Order: sequence, then C-alpha cells, then structure tokens
Amino acid sequence: MTQVLLAVDFEFDLILFELLSEVDDVTIVARPADDVELLALCRTGSADVVIVGQYFPGLDAQVISAIHAAGTAVLGFGNDTAALESLGIVSSVPSSADAETVAQAIDDTRDSTVIPPRPLAPPGSLKGQGHIVTVWGTGSSPGRTLTAVNLGDHGARQGHRSVVVDADTVAAMVATTLGLTEESAHLANLCRLEMEKTPPLDISAVPHAAVRDDFHAVTGLTRPDRWPEVRASVLTAVLSRLAKMFDLVVVDVADRVDPDDDFADPFYDRHCATRAALEVADTVLVLAAGDPIGLQRLVKLLGTERVESLGSKMRIGITKVRSGAVGHPAEVRIREVLARFVRRDPDFIFSDDRATADAAMLSGHTLHEENPKSVLSQEIAAAVTELLPARKRPRKSGAGRAAKSL
Repeated sequence: MTQVLLAVDFEFDLILFELLSEVDDVTIVARPADDVELLALCRTGSADVVIVGQYFPGLDAQVISAIHAAGTAVLGFGNDTAALESLGIVSSVPSSADAETVAQAIDDTRDSTVIPPRPLAPPGSLKGQGHIVTVWGTGSSPGRTLTAVNLGDHGARQGHRSVVVDADTVAAMVATTLGLTEESAHLANLCRLEMEKTPPLDISAVPHAAVRDDFHAVTGLTRPDRWPEVRASVLTAVLSRLAKMFDLVVVDVADRVDPDDDFADPFYDRHCATRAALEVADTVLVLAAGDPIGLQRLVKLLGTERVESLGSKMRIGITKVRSGAVGHPAEVRIREVLARFVRRDPDFIFSDDRATADAAMLSGHTLHEENPKSVLSQEIAAAVTELLPARKRPRKSGAGRAAKSL
C-alpha cells in the first residue's frame, strides 16, 4: 500500500482525491494546507509520495529539496512541466490523466526515489563563492547597522565587490545610515522575484542602490508591518544568490531571533529572517556594547543554545568601548569580564568614536568618507582583513557616490 500526501492547487484537490479513491493500493493520508504542514508530515515519515501542484501555498525549490531530504518521493501534477521542473520536480502527470496513469506514475516515482546518504562533513563554500557575514548582537543598540555598513564599505576599499543587505524586519536603517532617499524596499522586491521563479541572474538586474561602483546596498522594508514579505527560505535563497555575484555580502539583522509569541508558528514569525541569515552565514559577528549592561547581555546571550549552534563561525565584537563605562584600561577590563564569565576573548574591539559616527550619520556618509583617520574606521578595516578568506587586489572605485537605484 502506497501512502500519499495531496499538496496540489485548490482547483485540482477534489479532482485528484476522487481519482485516487478508485485506486486500491493507494491511500491518501493527508491533504496539508501549506508548506509548513506539508514538511512536518514528510519529516515524520507519514507518506511515501507527495503529489504537488506548482501553485500550492508556500511551495518553492527549497521546500521540494527538503521533501527529498526527508526521503519522500515527489510527483508533480499539472500541465506546466517547465514550471514544475524549475522547482526540482522531475516526474509529473498532466491534470487530464486518468486514474490508471496517475497510479502508474505514483509507483514509478516511489520506486525510482533514492534517499541520499548523509554527508560525512558539512558542505563548505563553493569555489568562487562570496563570503556572507551576518551582523547580529544583543539589544541596547550596540551599533549593528553602523558596523554592517562600514564592513561593506571597507570590504570594497580592500578590493572586494561588496553589498550590504538590510534584513532587519523590526527597524530597517541601512538606507538612512547611507543617506539613501529612495522609498523602494529592495529586499522585498528580491524576495518577490525569487518566489516568482524569476530571480536576477547578474548584478545589473538586482534591485539595489549603487553607493559606488564596488559598494552596493539592498535596502530593507519601508514599514515594519511588511515583514511577511521576507520568508526564511526565500531570504536564504536570495542571500545565496547574492553571494554568487558579490565577493562580500554583509547582512544587517534585528537582535531578536525567536518568536514573540511562544505559540506562534516559528516558520512565519517576523524574526525568521534573522534565523535564516544566521544559518546561511559563513561568519556571524555578534556585537555587544562595551558597558556593564551590554556585557551582561552578551554573557547571557553566549549561554544560549542559539549561539552555541553557531559554532566556529561566530566572532565577538565589543562596540562603543570607552574607559568611562568600564574603567581604565577599557580593553583590559572587558577581556577580564569575558574571561571570567564565558572564558572567551572578544575577537574585535571597536572604539567609541561618537563624534565621527554622529557626523557620518548626519551627512549620510560612511566613517571613512567622513574621517579617513578615524580610529573606529581603521578598526573596522582591520576586522574586514581578518574576516575575509584572502585579500584581493583593489578594484578601481568610482570617484563619488552613484546616486542611482537599480
């Protein structure tokens, strides 16, 4: 007996249900409402075969890949075979097929499915793949956006074609920090193109603002209530695609990572974007303010399972470091605190250059543009050199900002 899940378009659901009711050795175990329910059923081994339609709610290539990874066979149902193949569905039957044809296709799909072996080691970055750095951290305003923007700026100045992506679904501030005036939400547009299966294939087609020839920005949501437009699986695909076009992808995210409501669906809460950006990153830079409250929050954060799951790709940065907040010398005091409570040294210390940061924010400039001799700017430049796999020969940068938005 073959166990089947029906995950087809609404107009075909009843037709296919009645059609398979005529087949003796096929049992329909469930008819999930969306991709979340579908994946939950597949991961529990509820079925041998899933029959899917291209317009099933939430369906995309990542969902199909997850179904295959769970060891469940996938059979497409519909007349647009090209669209089904673009999702990763190899076998399909037309909507006009009779019960015998569908039954045979189910058997063939089930018998031809091979469960891939579990890899011996986690997959690494592909050759030529760009480096994704997600800038995360505690609350109390440690300067995530300021750091992310200037990491991208110095990455470009060191010869890496860079893009900063604003994936903060609570308070997107990259556009404001860079003095960009356009009101379009580039990230939402990118997610929409990804969901419509028409993603950009080169940089010129990516919705973005060109700050310079080698430094670009994908602005965030224009309103916080637009967070449902940034789904975790889609954002993962967007960032992975950008990493094939840029040498350095810096992602600015909110500090919150878990659902606001314990009973909320974890796949559709507003902080799923943060979790996706953390998972897809090659490096996660965890920031905390260099004051007693910021350090206490960092100690608590470092003790969570979420941070422990980041493993070796996590780096710690302490921002706004000043002796007046923690005693003199400030860096020594901070290292003593972290050594005592978490037995770890910070990877980066960023000074509290409030004057340059304020002037840069007021003018919409990066720290280097505002003051090339800024200590904070030089510290971020040094962090870029350490974070990236290798230093490249500098490309020629434009003399000024390109005010255009693509």
